[in-house]
Amino acid sequence: MSYVVLARKYRPMFFDDVVGQQHVTKTLQNAIEQNRIANAYLFSGPRGVGKTTVARLLAKALNCEHGPTTKPCNKCSSCIEINESRSLDVFEIDGASNRGIDEIRNLRESLRYSPNPGKHRIYIIDEVHMLTNEAFNALLKTLEEPPTNVLFIFATTEAHKVPTTILSRCQRFDFKRMSNKSIADQLRELAVKEKIEIDEESLRLIANKADGSMRDGESILDQVIAFAGTKIDSAQVADLLGIIDQELFFQVSNLIKKGDVHGGVDLANMIFTEGYNFNEFLIGLAEHFRNILVAKATHSARELDVSEEHGKRYFSQADDFQVEDLLRLIKIAADAENLIRRSSNGRLHLEVALVKMIKLTKSVQLSQLLNNIEDIKKKSEQQALVNHPPIVNNASHTPYIGMATSSASSGIADSNGARADSLSPFSKRLETLKKQPPVHEAETEQEPVTIEFSEIESRWKEIVEYVKKKKIALGSFLSEGWPTQLEGKTLVVTFGAQNGFHINSIERSQKVIEKLIAEILNVKLILRCVKDEQGVLDKVRKIPARVDKKTQFSQLLEENSIVKKIVETFDAELID
Repeated sequence: MSYVVLARKYRPMFFDDVVGQQHVTKTLQNAIEQNRIANAYLFSGPRGVGKTTVARLLAKALNCEHGPTTKPCNKCSSCIEINESRSLDVFEIDGASNRGIDEIRNLRESLRYSPNPGKHRIYIIDEVHMLTNEAFNALLKTLEEPPTNVLFIFATTEAHKVPTTILSRCQRFDFKRMSNKSIADQLRELAVKEKIEIDEESLRLIANKADGSMRDGESILDQVIAFAGTKIDSAQVADLLGIIDQELFFQVSNLIKKGDVHGGVDLANMIFTEGYNFNEFLIGLAEHFRNILVAKATHSARELDVSEEHGKRYFSQADDFQVEDLLRLIKIAADAENLIRRSSNGRLHLEVALVKMIKLTKSVQLSQLLNNIEDIKKKSEQQALVNHPPIVNNASHTPYIGMATSSASSGIADSNGARADSLSPFSKRLETLKKQPPVHEAETEQEPVTIEFSEIESRWKEIVEYVKKKKIALGSFLSEGWPTQLEGKTLVVTFGAQNGFHINSIERSQKVIEKLIAEILNVKLILRCVKDEQGVLDKVRKIPARVDKKTQFSQLLEENSIVKKIVETFDAELID
């Protein structure tokens, strides 16, 4: 007897044997039990996930001598003939080679014959999206009103290419890609049945290479058995499939950490010398950085499809990278892989990508950078106050000022109370300050506030839009906040706990915003911005905040010379 490949030898014989498609098999079993069989089905999904297999199982369940039944006997003549692909009532048609209107006309002519000896006449059309438009049109009326006991089952990997007029006449089932775990578990069972010794890492490599297709996984296992015999280890699998050693990817991470450009060029030369596929290397490198990103973001190994040893190494390297840096590294790898596909000099693009990764500067949040600048500015101001203390117009400080002028005789007035003809520079400055009214006195002379807080709150959207019209960046920042209190002439605007950058930006231009608010409300108010530490902002806000980040960033570049200088110096970019 000729050899039968594993994919055919261990093809599921019952619905319960189908792996990873329970949402399809369960629905079909219920339909059979309730006698709710449709006249047309469309099975869509990736290659090798069981579409044709389930179609055969459905045909066998309907035509079994003991059926319709969810568990065909596989012993009657109808079941045997379907299993051996020689049934006169089940027709498997390749849509790619029988795609014209003539073939569909012949199919329609055959519909007049009653099933014999089965109970249903079933047409399984594989790759149905390959049919021509004329062929699809010829099928429309037949699908809508098919003869009694005729059933169509369409299978396709590209359901979007099937006309909607066909889709609307079918019950559609979308088959899922197989998880690597499902594929590895199934291959382990096949290896036991075939008496093959294979380690877990080999199963993981094969399942990963199968890319969600059970049939591909079984075909690869067949190939590995032919190469390695009955004892298989991961080194043999990697050698046969051309899988790049994971150590190379960890080596790239270490080179980035050290900033070793020379080592990066040497690594690119080694990849070229060993004959590795550049695209495969970059795809694997992007997956490597993705694993570090997942380890850093989730702190869980559940989403990492790697061995336990490699999982520990990913967690150990997670602290060496920022999330923004990992995103940029993945983008560099993806861009280089795309360039290599269209270039005749792949080695150059690989070297450039590795050097770019190694020389990549660490990302810094723009808000953090601006906060640091503000801290430096405040420290400079404090240092200036220490070196040149301000003079305060307050009677309680008069004794101190008198001491500073050396003595009463050399100070401000003589014994008769007359002003001295000659004043020191310090005394002249004191006299000038005395003539100026105190700040708190000037504020008390203003008219009382003649506006209610409810009016401010109801007109807040109008205020924000007015500020946006004059200063779009400031208006965008202001829209993140909401007025929460009016204390005398001070309007308290509350922002989210994460909006420290917005508050700093508004405070730097506070006078401008206060002037714009006064223009629209005809009332002079003092603006005070606070962070929402109690979580009340979502409860009191009546209009959701909407900020166009790109517009905000562009406007910020135009209006803030410091930000513009930072972007130009560090070649910064906006990250969503």
